[in-house]
Amino acid sequence: MPAWVERDGKRTALIPGMELKAGDQVITGGGSRLLIKLSEGSLVKLGENGTLRFTELSAGREVFKAVINVLQGAFRFTTDVAAKSKKREVSIGVSQVVAGIRGTDVWGRSRGNTQVVCLIEGRVEITAPGAPALMLDKPNQFYRREGGKALPVGFIDAKELAQWAREVEIEPGKGKTR
Repeated sequence: MPAWVERDGKRTALIPGMELKAGDQVITGGGSRLLIKLSEGSLVKLGENGTLRFTELSAGREVFKAVINVLQGAFRFTTDVAAKSKKREVSIGVSQVVAGIRGTDVWGRSRGNTQVVCLIEGRVEITAPGAPALMLDKPNQFYRREGGKALPVGFIDAKELAQWAREVEIEPGKGKTR
C-alpha cells in the first residue's frame, strides 16, 4: 500500500479481492507493489509509483482477451503453469511500445521517455510507431526505446535481470494485504 483504482472518474483505495474491469486504472504509491491475478490465471505485478490501465478484459469461453497499458513504472506479466494451455490474446502497451504476449513471462518499464520490454520466457512480438515489428524469442532478450527511437535488441545477464525484477516484487518484511 498505498494503491488506488480509478473507475468512472473516481479514485478509491484498492481493496484485496476487488474485481477489476475494462477501463479501470490502478495506481501504486511510493514503496508500494501490486499483484493482480487475472481470471485465466496469469499474474500482473506493478512496481512503486506505477500506473496501469486495463483497456480490455474479457474472459470468453474460448479465449481470454486483455489489453493492458503501462503508463508509468515497472511491471511483470507471468502466465501461471496451469493457465498455459488456455487460449489468450494479451497485449501490453508500455507507453508507445506494444508487446503482443506469445510467451509466459515478460518484464517491462516505462520511465519518462524510455521504455523497456524484457522477455524472460516464451515469445513476445514488439511493435512501436515508425519501427518494423520484431520478435523476442530468446530468454533475457530485451528491447529498449529512448526518446522515440528504438535501440538494438540486447541481452541481459541473470544478475541484472534479478535487479529489474525486484522493482515489482513484494519485499519481505514490508507487510502485505491479501
